[in-house]
Amino acid sequence: MKYLDLKLRRDLRKNWQQFFSVFLMSLLSVLIFVGLQGAWHGLEKSLDSFISSSNVPDIWVQTTNLTDYEVDQIKSLDGVKSVVPETRITTEIDSKSNSDKYLILDSFSTSSQQIANVTEGAKFSSTVDNGIWINKEYAVSNNLSVGDNLKITLAGKTANVKILGFVQSADRIYFTGSLEYIAPNYNNYAYGYISKNTMDKLLGTQVPSNLVEIYSSNADIRDEIEDILGNKLVTYYNQKTLTDVSEATDRVGQIRNLSYLFSFIFILLAILAMFTTIRRLIESQTKEIAVIKALGYSNSQVTRHYISFGLLVGTIGAVLGAIVSPAMSWFVLETQKTMFSLPNWQIAYSWSSLLVIILVILICSLSAYFASRKAIKGLPAVFLRGKSKEVKHVSIERISFLWNKFSDETKWAVRDAFINRVRVLMGIIGVSGSMMLLIAGIGMPISMNHLVDKAYNEDFSYSKRLTVSDYELADKTYDGQWVQISQAHFSKDDGYNRLLIVISQGNFVNATTSKGEAIKEGGLYVTNGFAEAANIKVGDKMKVIPYHDGKEYTFKVKGIVTSETNQGAYIMSSTFEKAGGAFNPSTLLVGDNISSRQLSNDSNVQSVIKKNNQERNAYDFVNSLMSVFLMIIGFALLLVVVVLYNLGSLNFVERTRDYATLQVLGFSKRNLQNITMIENLITTSVGWMIGIPMGIWFLRQYVATFSTIRIEYTAYVTWQVLLLASLLVWLTSLLTTVVISRRIKKIDMVEALKGVE
Repeated sequence: MKYLDLKLRRDLRKNWQQFFSVFLMSLLSVLIFVGLQGAWHGLEKSLDSFISSSNVPDIWVQTTNLTDYEVDQIKSLDGVKSVVPETRITTEIDSKSNSDKYLILDSFSTSSQQIANVTEGAKFSSTVDNGIWINKEYAVSNNLSVGDNLKITLAGKTANVKILGFVQSADRIYFTGSLEYIAPNYNNYAYGYISKNTMDKLLGTQVPSNLVEIYSSNADIRDEIEDILGNKLVTYYNQKTLTDVSEATDRVGQIRNLSYLFSFIFILLAILAMFTTIRRLIESQTKEIAVIKALGYSNSQVTRHYISFGLLVGTIGAVLGAIVSPAMSWFVLETQKTMFSLPNWQIAYSWSSLLVIILVILICSLSAYFASRKAIKGLPAVFLRGKSKEVKHVSIERISFLWNKFSDETKWAVRDAFINRVRVLMGIIGVSGSMMLLIAGIGMPISMNHLVDKAYNEDFSYSKRLTVSDYELADKTYDGQWVQISQAHFSKDDGYNRLLIVISQGNFVNATTSKGEAIKEGGLYVTNGFAEAANIKVGDKMKVIPYHDGKEYTFKVKGIVTSETNQGAYIMSSTFEKAGGAFNPSTLLVGDNISSRQLSNDSNVQSVIKKNNQERNAYDFVNSLMSVFLMIIGFALLLVVVVLYNLGSLNFVERTRDYATLQVLGFSKRNLQNITMIENLITTSVGWMIGIPMGIWFLRQYVATFSTIRIEYTAYVTWQVLLLASLLVWLTSLLTTVVISRRIKKIDMVEALKGVE
């Protein structure tokens, strides 16, 4: 076998260009799957470790004036293990910066010391009278240190509290500070913990509990909580609906889905590349096979020899991909660190990574086996004669009026495409896969940016969003549009609470239906995402129980609103009041005519959110994913280059004799180059046409994975996306074709036309 081993090394050196594509496909298959798995599985492990070790609650309920009797009632519910009442208030941080800063304060509870991890400073202590622990990210963003004083305003009173430590809380992994922001805003929003004594001292009175953390084996006790708390219930969340937690856990699935898709495409191409490469190698080595057989080697030994090509190339590619994959894992995780607050980040792999490595090696070996199984059978004399090419007519030749219009180069290319179906199929899959990934890579940021632009420039046109304490006083002071937002239990629904948004007459809420109709009186307008999730149609009658109201109302669905943000339902205040509802909003949308100075001097205004800050925050979220999108585009371009170059190389090596014969018959080298260009044109055209609908479908599916209870992400496919993806595919194809066609000029006719000796 040592002679076959020597032949193996020589063949690999001589035909390295053809085998390089197989090597690259196997490397990329493993690199992408294992690299992305290291990221998503590592993120999953980091989240599980933080959440489980921190004993994160299963349910969070916000209420008003919680009583001991209500706590006991909640404790008595089936599946409830423990109930932890807390107090949560929102305060303003006085700082020297021009932007408003807010602090969400929680009183210490028995669970606080478990949920929040102290990263720096003193441990939690309920006996401290004037100290605070704030989140690490806000401190870093605002250059704060342990021991600094934080100036806060509570109920009109200003107080200085000492920063005793920094924390990261397991129930605030994706902390946005306000529902009005899509991404974390650590520069303007902080959360912190103080003792109950400190809170009462700062406020000058004892504040009743208004937040309940529930540990329960049953995550859906929504109906029971509604019965117990009635109109005192403000919000109800579980781990699937609390954005601070669910956004992080959902990201795991988003990266995992990407790894599966990438790996499937590259593994499929590795199969085709190995199959076509080995088959071409055997067809070009008929004399060598004849000599090997004449020397006494059996068919099984020759078969094992050709299998070793797939085994060796596949193993080298897979192992190298596994070695490089940790770098890719850390690259992906680095893009997520600005979004999620975790004390420890790690990469992690499961047994499936090893299985994929083995699978890639096995696939390359099996592809080589099936390519060589029948080809090496026969007597040495048969192989010495060489394999004669069979010329077949193709079906398109029957359409004579069309066939006769084709040039000789086109006829050659079409016949060859029908004869070498596997090779052409490989090219089509490569181009269509590349087109699909390019549409996704280019379309993802465009779709998300379109959502941001639509939300903050079309659906809403306000300048500032005010939160006020006295509705009637503010209504006399400012002109604007009032919005009352509350969680509500809809029937029917998809099992989750949604937002009921009651709006007054005004010009700042401009969301419309799919028919372009504005929100009007007389019914409920359900957002598209909610309608699809709960199968709600226009004309349906829906029961609505708004939280902090407790009454049940019935409204007819008048329209489906194409708004991606604030998933739930809109209704005019006049319609809501006519049904018996109370309209007492705390949110006012105003225009540019209201100055920031005027608002800062108004004690009735609790907070101010500028629309341009919301828009900038949303764009920051999209930018945090740009590295992943660029990676998709990069792999897509690499895919089309490798596939088309490999096909061109195979065609060139296989047809060297044919090209030389055609030259003798009078074909110029320009004619021969045209044949190569036409072949790539056919492959690229078919793959491009298939790739467009595939890309649009995949873009829609992948964009939808980013949707949450609050926000619906939808694909935005424009002609610019399709044009840019098409240009990249065609330019890459053209450059690859030019490189291959140049090799035709170097053909040695004398050497190429040598017959069988």
